[in-house]
Amino acid sequence: MKNIFQIFCFLFFTNLCFAQCPTPTGLFVTNITHNTALANWTAAIGAHHNRIRIRELGATNWSNLQNIDSTMTTRNLPLLQPLMTYEWKIEAYCDSTNQSNSLWSVIDTFTTVAFVPSPFNPQLFYGMSSTLCNTHVSFSLRVMQSQNEPDIGTSEITSDGGSFDISSLGIGDTVGTAEITTSSDTIITTLTVWTVSGSNYAVICFVDTSGIIGFCTIENISAGGVKISSTSPPDGNNYTFGYNSVLIFDDLFVTPITAGTLSFTANIVSELNDLFYVVDSSTVIFCNTGVSENESENKKLLKIVNSLGEDSPHRKNTLLFYIYKDGTVEKKLIIE
Repeated sequence: MKNIFQIFCFLFFTNLCFAQCPTPTGLFVTNITHNTALANWTAAIGAHHNRIRIRELGATNWSNLQNIDSTMTTRNLPLLQPLMTYEWKIEAYCDSTNQSNSLWSVIDTFTTVAFVPSPFNPQLFYGMSSTLCNTHVSFSLRVMQSQNEPDIGTSEITSDGGSFDISSLGIGDTVGTAEITTSSDTIITTLTVWTVSGSNYAVICFVDTSGIIGFCTIENISAGGVKISSTSPPDGNNYTFGYNSVLIFDDLFVTPITAGTLSFTANIVSELNDLFYVVDSSTVIFCNTGVSENESENKKLLKIVNSLGEDSPHRKNTLLFYIYKDGTVEKKLIIE
């Protein structure tokens, strides 16, 4: 009689009879967006790892998120669709062999929200290591986008003065760095010269440990000024999850030979053909005229900027540039 009961149990109630691992409980979902959600649960005591199953409500097949560490009680649920109801459940394993598993938890459901795109409005910030005229300086360009903005397709940045010292470049030269930060990753690349055409045109590659991941062109405009052009590689969708990039050319940009305002114009087109145009005239170039009217007056501090050319208060433990009325620039790093 005992053997018959064991056979019956094995055939019909295997999980009930032989489950050796407790089941996670307390399922709920937070941080629901149009394409992600955060699964939460109460950990099972003694579990080695967990597995989540998720599917659209009413669908036949489940998707699996496996080998979730037992110390975790949350897990991001990715690749969801807007305005869709999903169901999910979780089980625990009490060893690394995936043999000793718990029963499946009760099923929890949630619904994603509608996708609401943000306006195409990239933010651009220009910086130079010095604003003294006719000087080789490090030039930086920062571009930022908010979450759900259309992705940048092509961009063209021009100035109405200054130049790139392209004639000094050779193929393979390193001319700076670029750092790209997304919601999930940070990519640091080296700017490497790919080709040089005369003294006014060069192609610059973005190179990381995997190889070339992008490029831009730099030009000296015949009417004066420079142009930086780039095309963003497609990433499979037309919207960004949040984007912040910094492009830095080391000692390659030569400031205008005369004092005055240096303006930058941005023409940017999104992957959805949104147009963005803006002129930035916040950079002012100073020249040392050599006129000794009143040394103390000429030495008057005009402003303090950081390495990106942004206005900054006096600050310790930070590299700052002090710009004076006579056109001189002092680089200071006060360490405390």
